[in-house]
This record gives sequence, structure tokens and C-alpha cells, in this order.
Amino acid sequence: MPSGIPYRFRRKDADLDEIEAQYPSSRVLPETHEGSGASDDGANKKRKTKELATVRQVFSFGTGPRKKLGLMLGIFCSVLTGCVFPSLAFIMSNTFRTLSAPTEGGDFLGNIRTMALIFVGLGVFALLSMTAQNTLLETAASEMTYSLKTQWFDALLRQDMAYFDIKDVSGTATLISAAGTKFNMGVGRKLGEGIQFFVTFLGGFIYAFYASW
Repeated sequence: MPSGIPYRFRRKDADLDEIEAQYPSSRVLPETHEGSGASDDGANKKRKTKELATVRQVFSFGTGPRKKLGLMLGIFCSVLTGCVFPSLAFIMSNTFRTLSAPTEGGDFLGNIRTMALIFVGLGVFALLSMTAQNTLLETAASEMTYSLKTQWFDALLRQDMAYFDIKDVSGTATLISAAGTKFNMGVGRKLGEGIQFFVTFLGGFIYAFYASW
């Protein structure tokens, strides 16, 4: 808030500040006019940058079993999906060992059939786990996004009339909708993909060290 605005015109509700703190891009900066000179530059330098939201604050929106179960089960499915590729590396190593074995004697075709069925089963498992991962996390993300938009709008309605005089609120609806879309993507599909790739990265290193030793 610029220091030149009288105290009686400043916002009284802290809820909007808390929500905007979690979305720094949603804050509307004061308009600058050409010809203002070095005074505006000095004011911009003195303007304090608000801290980013913590992980706890980001996931504080939304209540109820749909959000909690969706997050917990979605994260669990993301971990399972991330284990698919390290498991595939292990299965591939056994496959090459089976293919390099002599074809005479033993059940060579039976081993090939078994390996094929394992690949099919792993593909079905990956399909089901990824479907459950995206479905559960998107369900939880929709609940959290709805809560974010509702709290944001309620905080706007609680402001004094002076707040709408000193703030450019013409694009508030678009701003809330755009921020909600980014929030939904971040705590939904992107969250699952991040956990999945991290588990794949970690599992790959673990198997690489195990196989080399």
C-alpha cells in the first residue's frame, strides 16, 4: 500500500491480504504516469515485496473428506506410478537375460510367455494408477479451487467503499478466474506429476546402485 494514502482509506480486512499474499501476481500495483520522474522510481524501490505463501497456506483451502481423501490417495497413487519405470528397468534386465539363454532344453517359450504377461500386467497397472492419480488429485484440486475463489470473493465484499476507489477492480473477476485456474493446475495434475517423476528419479538411482553392486 503506498504510504501517501491516508490511513482511513486503507483496507481494514486482513483476509484479502492473506489471500493476495498467496498469489503475488494478483496484487494490483498502483498506476504510474509518465513524467513522474525519479519520485516514482524511489517509491517503487521502497515498496516491500510480500512473502510467498507456505505449503501449509497453499493447501489450507477446502475442507471435507473429498479434499483429504483425494490428496492422500492421489499422492499414494503418484508414488505407485513413479515406481513403474524403475520396475520396468528391473524386468527388462531379466528379459535380456532370458533371451540370451540357450533355446535348447528347458521351457524357453514358457519363459518368454511369462515375461510378456508381466509386461502386459505392468502396463495395466500403470494405466490404472495414473488414472486414479489424476482423478483423485483433480477432485481435491477442484474442491480447493472453489474454496479459494469463494474466500477471495467474500474478502472483496467485506472491504470498505474506499478500497474500490483506490484499487483497480475492473478486472477482478478475470483475475480470480485466472488465478483459480493456475491454482487448480498446480495442486492437481502438476502435483501428481511432480511426485511421480521424483519417485521415478529416486527409484532409478536406487536400482542403478543396486544393480552395479
